[in-house]
This record gives sequence, C-alpha cells and structure tokens, in this order.
Amino acid sequence: MIKKLFYFLILFVLISCDTRLTTSEIEEDLGSSLIESISEYYDVSYSDFDLLSFDLVHDEGNKYSGILETEYDEMTQTFSIELLYDGETYLYEWELIDEK
Repeated sequence: MIKKLFYFLILFVLISCDTRLTTSEIEEDLGSSLIESISEYYDVSYSDFDLLSFDLVHDEGNKYSGILETEYDEMTQTFSIELLYDGETYLYEWELIDEK
C-alpha cells in the first residue's frame, strides 16, 4: 500500500510540473492582463497602450519578477512587475519606475 502511494505521489508531482507554464508562456499569457490593469488604473483605454516588451525572471519557488515596457501617447513607460504563480492563478503587483 505504501509503495502504491509513493508511486502515485511521484506521478502527481511529475504531472504537476508538466502543467506549470514556462516563464515565456507566462509572459505571453499575462502581458495583456497587465496592460488592462494599468489602463484601468490610469482610466485610459486599453487600446491606447502598446506592449513593447515584457521580460520575467523566475526568482524562486512561485515568485517571479520582471520589467514591462509600454508605449502610450508617444511616451514609453517602464514598470516593475512582481508576480506569484501557483500553476493556475496569477497574483501580481506593478509599479511605474520610468517614463520617457
């Protein structure tokens, strides 16, 4: 019985690892949501923002950090991104760090 439980646990871990998105997949999946969040905060139309780049780094565990660059009204904004990703759900914070 314990042997079966052990094999089930290993199988569960392997399946769980396979279902997590890679860093680049998270970038692709989350980029538009971040733009939407930023546009709502500034009360500006989502379509007025252009995503220039979004780069994440896996820090440790379920923590990621990165830089998001957008363009709005011929100005470039740079945001720092802090992200927690549990394999299913994103929890993120962003902060404007530069505008040119």
